[in-house]
Amino acid sequence: MEFNELIHSFAARHGIADLPIDNGTAVLEIDDMTVGFVYQPASDSVVVVAEIGYPESDLSSQLASAMMKANYLFAGTAGAVLCQNPESGAYALMREYRLAEHDPKTFEGALEALVNSADDWKRVLAAMNDPDAAEDGEDVGTDSAAAEKMPSMPAGGFLRV
Repeated sequence: MEFNELIHSFAARHGIADLPIDNGTAVLEIDDMTVGFVYQPASDSVVVVAEIGYPESDLSSQLASAMMKANYLFAGTAGAVLCQNPESGAYALMREYRLAEHDPKTFEGALEALVNSADDWKRVLAAMNDPDAAEDGEDVGTDSAAAEKMPSMPAGGFLRV
């Protein structure tokens, strides 16, 4: 399936008739989260980037440590990679999907899993920025606690090497 067709199909299923795609790039708001789609012609894939927010400056090293631990073997990212946008400074969860492996239904399922994982990280970031706002008294104020809160790789998942 081609990039434009896949993205337009996904958008149409969610009530967006004419999602603009500019030079292989599209952006949507999904569940109050900015999600970008970037076509990679060399691998015929789409990289999906879900923005999780901005840490307070004094939390940067603490959050970076939690993110690095979560990235290790994708233990806390459900197969994606946590990263920081070098231009905006925003933290994000990012994953590449090969177009040949997806139709609109499988892509929607994969995207849902990515957005759910990004939403978990968004809550961790919010709790780290404001420890008093953590839900149900959960401890997400340390890097190890934050990494432990993340979902593990789904059953049947694999590592690309």
